[in-house]
Amino acid sequence: MLFSVEPKTSIKDVFGRKAEFLEFVEKLENGRRLFVITGPRRIGKTTFLYATLNELYRMRKVPYIIVDARKAASMNMYNPAKVIARDLELLSGGRFSKMTSRIESISVRGYGIRLRSKPSELTEALEEINERYELAVIAFDEAQYLRFSRSDFTLLLSWVYDALQNVAVVLTGSQVGLLEKFLRFGDYGAPLYGRYHVRIKLPRFNPSESLEFLERGFEEYGMDVPSKELLSAVKTLDGVPGWLTHYGAYRVDGSSHWDAIEAVLEEAKGYIEAEFKELDELSPRYRAIMEIVATITRSQPTARRKDILNALSLREGRRIDNKDMRRYLRNLVDYGFLEHTGYGEYYIPDPVVKRVFQR
Repeated sequence: MLFSVEPKTSIKDVFGRKAEFLEFVEKLENGRRLFVITGPRRIGKTTFLYATLNELYRMRKVPYIIVDARKAASMNMYNPAKVIARDLELLSGGRFSKMTSRIESISVRGYGIRLRSKPSELTEALEEINERYELAVIAFDEAQYLRFSRSDFTLLLSWVYDALQNVAVVLTGSQVGLLEKFLRFGDYGAPLYGRYHVRIKLPRFNPSESLEFLERGFEEYGMDVPSKELLSAVKTLDGVPGWLTHYGAYRVDGSSHWDAIEAVLEEAKGYIEAEFKELDELSPRYRAIMEIVATITRSQPTARRKDILNALSLREGRRIDNKDMRRYLRNLVDYGFLEHTGYGEYYIPDPVVKRVFQR
């Protein structure tokens, strides 16, 4: 069901991502072993990841593991490898031989096992997977959170790439700038420099796709929603699948159009505030800049850096250094809250995020 708020387990249930799925499968079958999947927040990367890997298991019996890097970092920010090793699960689809005596329970989704005596070292666990399977996929969802590790986590990724020929690695990230700085594919001295990787970008839906998504979702429940309301939802929530899905879920559960819109916006506010907390702790200017950009772009598509600088200086009653302003804007772009046009102009790409920062 399109309006299910849980990650989909079949690619047939994921709207508008068949081409990306086929590209992933084709490249994997061609022997590619390092993938980077990016897209804005709430675009459906986790859903795409679960559905794609689950479909691949059904089609080819390729086992997979999905590691939530946010969880690993929150439990042990400076040594996430320890958490990952402890929580590692081997999925069904292979011969377990000596491991069968260590099975504790079947996993929640029914596709894996959990071990009583887990490997103490992540490298040992990965080597075991490499020896056991002809091909296995290890995915790190929101991989940019691994950047906090005291030891360079990309060293481990480069070792997997070089030494474990039966292991494919998938990295996802919504904070694309931070992910790029973490991976440093273009840095000659970085561990992953020169490693061939496949990039798959999940774009927002265009207005027609957003409208079709809502129409098909309501058809699944036998609901006939007026086109005027559908168009209003598309305009307000743009082509972000996460927001559209929750709008549809609220309507299915009995909310009116505007109540559903308000519920999504309120839910989004909490979600975005939680993500923005890291920047708030660095400087209150990040929030001020977002509010300024949201205000300027009420009446025009973008905000010039010069205008943002002047507005922030006026708000604080003192001149802000140009170098500092460039750093603030660069960080907001890295975190995915702003995008720039390349001409010193910035905008908030997600209209829901924009509404959160409008005063």
